[in-house]
Amino acid sequence: MSSVDDDLLADLRRLATLVDPVPDHVRAAARAAFLTRDMDARLAELIADSTADADFEPVRQATDERLLSFAADGTQVEMTVRAEGAGWTMMGQVFGAGAGAAAVENGALTKTPLDLDDLGRFLITDLASGPVRLRCRLPGGDNLVTSWVIL
Repeated sequence: MSSVDDDLLADLRRLATLVDPVPDHVRAAARAAFLTRDMDARLAELIADSTADADFEPVRQATDERLLSFAADGTQVEMTVRAEGAGWTMMGQVFGAGAGAAAVENGALTKTPLDLDDLGRFLITDLASGPVRLRCRLPGGDNLVTSWVIL
């Protein structure tokens, strides 16, 4: 490529940035995914999301709750999230290996510890909108993280 081509590409990049900038929530999600990567953690992949799946059907009535299911190597995380006031409430349970400790991570790289009961249940309120995931410490010392979801 010539210097004229390089100049043209630079101009096109500047124009694209002005006309169609990357949204802040996309930048936050990308930053969180890069900075909080953990190569040794087991990834619990999203296997069901009520906002994307036709498989979920409300039992009683339509609701604004979002049902999420994650699974990895015999461990499953089920959670419900719903908007309450200016934030989000997340309630769920870790099944299988049993987590010793857990925390919610957000796109700002903040970790909020969760209190797990004997059955692996948890509740957290006032979560900010944006990318979040759950990180669990399993009894053998392994880490398990869910994939990111946007609230």
